Amino acid sequence: MKGNPIVMKKIIAIIVSLSLLISVCAFAEETEPDFAMFSGMEWSFLSGAGGWSTDMRILEDGSFRGEYHDSEMGETGDAYPYGTVYCCSFVGTMRFSGRVDEYSWNVVIDSLSVNEEIGTQSVSESLRFVITEPYGISDGDTMRLYRLGTPVSFLNEDMYIWAHLYTENGVKDALDTWFLCSEKNESGFVGEKLDYGSGMEDPWLEMSADELSEASGLHFAVPQGAQDVTCRYLPSEQLAEMQFSLFEDEFCARIQPAALEYGQLMNISDIFLPMENEEEITVGRCYGTIGQSQTGSEDFVELCLWYDAVPGIMYSLSVYSNDLDGLDLTAVAEQVYIPVQGDT
Repeated sequence: MKGNPIVMKKIIAIIVSLSLLISVCAFAEETEPDFAMFSGMEWSFLSGAGGWSTDMRILEDGSFRGEYHDSEMGETGDAYPYGTVYCCSFVGTMRFSGRVDEYSWNVVIDSLSVNEEIGTQSVSESLRFVITEPYGISDGDTMRLYRLGTPVSFLNEDMYIWAHLYTENGVKDALDTWFLCSEKNESGFVGEKLDYGSGMEDPWLEMSADELSEASGLHFAVPQGAQDVTCRYLPSEQLAEMQFSLFEDEFCARIQPAALEYGQLMNISDIFLPMENEEEITVGRCYGTIGQSQTGSEDFVELCLWYDAVPGIMYSLSVYSNDLDGLDLTAVAEQVYIPVQGDT
């Protein structure tokens, strides 16, 4: 008998959280935490909106390595019609510089360097790659490390987005992950245990739309005029994803089986921004909502969620853009959605 993937996911999350809580108690009596306790953990700075993130691993001696990437599909040329990717790999060292309070410590970035020469450009597979500095972390900065279980009252409210504290029901009461943040860079890295092995191994399986349908039984329709279409599947969560560009904007559609009551929605988009101007919509015959948020710069994200109660499937569609005027995300959702039971 197959287990319910949503229940299994919750069980795994509880086990991981308990193991982290045990580790918190283990070092709480020490004057300084130990970088060794972060072995097997990945630290990520991202909003969940747009094609960018900074990810790193911290080693036992306080050295770290990571990667940064930001996809700009609208920056094209004759030799790179698919767009531009700003990226780098970097290394550095950090150290603890004293306890701040019962929940946090100061961490100093003693060194940081990019492995390639900044400004170097190359073109591969119709994409331009530009080497740049990492986003969110810098040499000489003093960052703040908050432990798992820190009450939200101890955090700057500006960090709620980066700590992924916003939920559909409001703000979490406490951190359920470790959190390393920088006021100087207005950034925050969430530290989570990897449950799929070590290193940067990707648990997502990239495949064609036909292969995705065959492997998962989940189906996307590709909107008219969409380009750079990429489909992926996460078997452990039965989560399917389709990324594409349209109207020079970046879109991401997701599908996942879910057992929900009528009128109930589940955010499967991995977007951690608080939504504004939310309103109810209908996609096909399905109840849903749509809302917008600003990502912290001049860019915006719009998110559409809807649930097909007959087969029990949750959908999301998000777009990352610098101008939402004139964009009808619900109309795009209608093109993405394929009713499992057929048209009604």
